[in-house]
Amino acid sequence: MTIASEIGNIVDKIIGEESPNAITYLESQHREVEALFKQMDELGDRAFKARAQIFEEIARKLTHHAKIEELIFYPEGKSVDKDLTLEAYEEHDVIKQMLAKIKRTEPNDETFMAKITVLKEIVEHHVKEEENEYFPKTKKKFSSEELDELGEKLKTKFEALEARH
Repeated sequence: MTIASEIGNIVDKIIGEESPNAITYLESQHREVEALFKQMDELGDRAFKARAQIFEEIARKLTHHAKIEELIFYPEGKSVDKDLTLEAYEEHDVIKQMLAKIKRTEPNDETFMAKITVLKEIVEHHVKEEENEYFPKTKKKFSSEELDELGEKLKTKFEALEARH
């Protein structure tokens, strides 16, 4: 069992069958991507095929996560903190640029892991800002029912994106 699947199992147990609220759902996705980066870090220097596979999963999850935030969460969040919302959009653009750059790099290229490290650092910064600043403000602004409804929308859209992949 991979670290990512273990994290997924833990998240499933925490969330259960009920739809999570928006914050819980997005945080669970953050933990999944963190687990994938950790898995990447633990690979041997010559595990090129595994690097490629894990990177593809990271890229897919980050792309779909960004899409649901941009389509559903951030439009609602503008009323919470316009500046943080605009900054989050810009951070997503930087992440997308790094993903594109890494996709053009072979896993055995000497710069591949350096690019992964930069991507990881950008994602960590983004996650920290969301979880320490944006999400607490969102929790204060919206009722638990509104967060539940938003969580259901995020989950439905994410699952649709994953199903198309």
